[in-house]
Amino acid sequence: MRISGWFKLFSLAILGFTCSAAQAGNVILASSTFDTSMDGWTSNTPAQVVWSSVYGDPPGSLLFTDATGAGTVVYAPSSFLGNYLAMGVTSISFEDNIIAETEVTYVSKYGVTLSGPDGSATYVGSQPPATYPTGWIPVTALISPIMPDGWTVTSGTWLGLLSDVEQVEIPIELVTNGVEPVTDIEAIDNASLQGEEEMATPEPSSLSLMGMGVVLFGMAWYWRRRTHMIADRTF
Repeated sequence: MRISGWFKLFSLAILGFTCSAAQAGNVILASSTFDTSMDGWTSNTPAQVVWSSVYGDPPGSLLFTDATGAGTVVYAPSSFLGNYLAMGVTSISFEDNIIAETEVTYVSKYGVTLSGPDGSATYVGSQPPATYPTGWIPVTALISPIMPDGWTVTSGTWLGLLSDVEQVEIPIELVTNGVEPVTDIEAIDNASLQGEEEMATPEPSSLSLMGMGVVLFGMAWYWRRRTHMIADRTF
C-alpha cells in the first residue's frame, strides 16, 4: 500500500470519530402516554381526574369530568422536574381535547405553569377551537435560557426558576360553564419533556476507529521516514 493510502484511511477514521462524537439532536427526557395508568400525575381535585381507557391518542388519557366549581389542574411526576438548565430542556408538550360541553360561558387558552424555590412562570398558548369535541390539539411551550415568547415570570427570575423546577402544572379544565346541570369533559394525553444533546458521548466503536486511525498514522509516518532514510543512503 502506498503512503498516501495510509493517510486516506487515517483521515476517514478521524472523520468517522468526529461525526459520531459531534452528533446532537432532540431527546425525550420524560414522557407520559397514559396508555395504562395516570403515570404518577396528580390533581388538585383528585375525584374529578381519572385514567381513561376510552379517550386518548391512542386510547389512554387523563380524563376530567367537572363536578364542582373549583378550577382543576394536573401536576407532573418527578421525572418532569429538576434543573432544566443542566438537563438541556427545550420544550414541554402535551395534547389537549375538550370532549363535551354545555352552557359554555368562557374558554381559557392552553397553558403551563412552572414553579420552584427561585421563581415561577406561566405559559399562555393558543385559544382552543370553539366546537366540541376539539379533537387532540398538540400544545408545545418552548423553553430556553432566554425566555421564549408566551411565558410570563410571576415571581423570582426565569433563570432561577429553570435551575430548580419543583412543579409542572397544566390546567386540564379550560371551560367555564353556566348554570347547573352542565356537561364538562376534558382530557390530556401524551405529555413529554424534551431536551437537546449538546455533545453525544463517543461510542466504543468510535473510540476503536479513532485508535485505528492513530495506529495507521504512526505506521504511515514510520514508513515514510524509513523510505527517506533508504533514499539518502542510496545517494
